Amino acid sequence: MGGRLAASASHSFAVFRHQRLASSWAAAVADHARSGRHDAAFTVFRRVLRAHPAVATSDQLAYAALLRCCDRRLAYQIHAQMCHRGLAASNPVLACSLLTFYADCEDRDSAARVFDEMPHPDAVSYTAIISALLRAGDCHRALALYPRMLPLCAPTQHTFSKLLAACTSMRLRCHGTQLHAQLLRWGCWGPHLSLILKTSLFHMYAACGAMASARTVLHATPETDVVLWTAIITAYSRDGQLQHALRAFHDMERAAVPPNAFTYAALIAACSAARSLHIGRLLHARLFKFHLEDDTSACNALLDLYSKSSMRFLDLLHAFRAVNTPNVVSWTAFIAGLVRHGRDQEAFAAFARMRATGVQPNSFTLSTLLKGCTSAHTCLLAAKIHAYVIKTSFESLDVAVGNSLVNVYARSARMDDAWDVATTMSFVRDRFTYTSLAKGLNQMGLHHRALGMILHMFHEEVQIDGFSLACFLSAAATLASIEAGKQLHCCAVKLGLTDEVSVSNGLIDMYSRCKCLEDAKSAFRSVREPSVVSWNAVISGLASNGCYTEALSAFEDMILTGAQPDGVTFSVVLSACSHCGLVDIGIKHFYSMMNLFGVPPQKNHYTWFLDMLRQAGRLTEVTHTIEAMPILPDFVNLMDPAGILQGPQ
Repeated sequence: MGGRLAASASHSFAVFRHQRLASSWAAAVADHARSGRHDAAFTVFRRVLRAHPAVATSDQLAYAALLRCCDRRLAYQIHAQMCHRGLAASNPVLACSLLTFYADCEDRDSAARVFDEMPHPDAVSYTAIISALLRAGDCHRALALYPRMLPLCAPTQHTFSKLLAACTSMRLRCHGTQLHAQLLRWGCWGPHLSLILKTSLFHMYAACGAMASARTVLHATPETDVVLWTAIITAYSRDGQLQHALRAFHDMERAAVPPNAFTYAALIAACSAARSLHIGRLLHARLFKFHLEDDTSACNALLDLYSKSSMRFLDLLHAFRAVNTPNVVSWTAFIAGLVRHGRDQEAFAAFARMRATGVQPNSFTLSTLLKGCTSAHTCLLAAKIHAYVIKTSFESLDVAVGNSLVNVYARSARMDDAWDVATTMSFVRDRFTYTSLAKGLNQMGLHHRALGMILHMFHEEVQIDGFSLACFLSAAATLASIEAGKQLHCCAVKLGLTDEVSVSNGLIDMYSRCKCLEDAKSAFRSVREPSVVSWNAVISGLASNGCYTEALSAFEDMILTGAQPDGVTFSVVLSACSHCGLVDIGIKHFYSMMNLFGVPPQKNHYTWFLDMLRQAGRLTEVTHTIEAMPILPDFVNLMDPAGILQGPQ
């Protein structure tokens, strides 16, 4: 009897020691993992595994703590133990920890496998798998889990936050509104609306362009923080509403919420979009005041501002030099600024320095750099970029880079190279690709081939827009037959593009060149608010068909409507006056160029003016005009230089 009691006591003590050892080492591992001391956690685990393997492999809470160390190899071993011992069903805490680990590591397949093994997943498990799917970009599948979840468990605020993030990224306002209704049903509104949900709802409505609903969410509770205020300012900045963004910033300061670098980055981005350089400089000064001038996001926003808005190259240079560690966004903004300042060679040198520092360019960098390839020399550099793209790409080109290359080659009349690039752009050719090709063919006089691009667009189901149609109308205007132009006009009506100014201008020009003046006038009358290009097209069309008086009458109508004429307008007007012998009217229009409209006369204007004076026999005025001219006229168009002083024939 005494022996059995002693044995029982010994066994109880062993169990106690086993439990104490397990709890103590599990607590040590959890403490190290929670504090970020992953190496120490692994050391404790290895020591217990060597000394007490049974203890080390039986404590499931310690496994959950070890998963915080983000070691993928150890996670696979723990997962194998779970599958071997059926722990997914018996220990939902461990299964959820493993699911969360895979979600954090963006291993969607492994996360889905763990989730499918769980017989009764809870709200935490559903939130973890939704998070994993969102990180993998599978937003539709993440949203589809929500209806499955509702009959089983109540979603948490983190669940709603993840689902609203999916609606934000995909601009799914309908789904977001339904989630909002569910929040109201669960009583998460008014004083019960947390800042996390409030910010998520605001992001969703702002991303979907529903600022009225976003403001309703904003005023649901008085609580705010820097994240929410930055979201408000970013939303206004994205919509180009600088004044609203600044007003929100002042409200933020009145609420005693200190802004961070992301807040200033959003405000500076709004200044960049509005080309408000002065306010941007004031915000730049504030960055120094609050010691935020070294933040990369704020510096990148300043680079974009000075790149787009400042005429001083030193602003761009100083802003770039202020970035401690330039990333791809910094380099791209700097290169864009160099291109806008016409410093093409320096832009390519910056691209070389960027790669030398180990920063790899993205498609925006390459397409931005290719926009600077305007001269014959830089076209050779574009070919080098093309070689780099071929080396770093696999099956097809990125659409932005491909379109930029097509545009460069087409502008340089290298149509074979342009077509080769377009051919490489498998499944990503769009209207910009074919418009660039058509423009290049038009420049080379290959108008029939330019119109042939329409067939390629039709077969590939590429939608024609106003700019591409205007390009095709330009090609049709040079043909002897009007049929192609009329077919394009029908195409414009069918696609609903007749209201676009570029299409209307193209129709006016096409009908004028084909001597169909009534159709040209009809196309002009269809323009609701004619631009100077529209007026130039109709005036030039009338003049080119010998209707000089009507062309001058159209010019008078243009002035009466308040439209501002440009140099092209006056070239056509002076030409019309010269051809029909209206010298006094031509002289009046010539002097009104600079005096009334601020248009400085160019060579062709002086040429037509002197020709009118010659026809009227006003040789003294011809002499005085030549002596006062800041530039020499192009006398080649006037038979010969001596012809001016010989008087009218």
